[in-house]
Order: sequence, then structure tokens, then C-alpha cells
Amino acid sequence: MANGPRPGGEADGEGDEERERARLARDILVHNEQVKLTANLMNIGAAGFAITGIVAPLTAAMATGRVTAPALALMAVWFVLGVGLHFGARLTLTTLR
Repeated sequence: MANGPRPGGEADGEGDEERERARLARDILVHNEQVKLTANLMNIGAAGFAITGIVAPLTAAMATGRVTAPALALMAVWFVLGVGLHFGARLTLTTLR
């Protein structure tokens, strides 16, 4: 192919720069989507911790009519784990470009 101007008035260097910008923009979009998916997965895990560790024992306690101290301690641990994972997901979102 000839090294002269391309049919849109672009020189070879200008087309390369445009392709590089497009590739960079695509890479940023892919990175952002991957970060959002990771944060979403972490947030779903946090909800699972809350449901498993808090709602299920409370339901059992309502069925039996009593709540034990170890059950309350475990519910607090599950709650802290869920909140920690949720804030970890929020922290992950700070890496968006």
C-alpha cells in the first residue's frame, strides 16, 4: 500500500493514534466492568452472610422460643463479617478508572 494520505485525509500516524486511543478506552471499560462484577460478587456474599448468620438463627429462635448466648455471639460475628465484606466491595469500587 502507498504511504501517502489515506482516504479521509488521515496520515498513517494519525490512524495509529486513533486506534491506540480506542484500544485504551476499550481496556478501561473492560477493567471497570470487571471491578464492578467483583464488587457485586462480594456484596452478594455479604448478603449471604447476613441471611445465613442472622436471619436463619432468628427464625430458629422464634420457632423454639429461646435464644442462647452462643447463638447471639455467632450472629454478631456473621453480622461483622457481612458488613466487612460489604465495605470491602465498596473499597474495590475505588479502583474504577
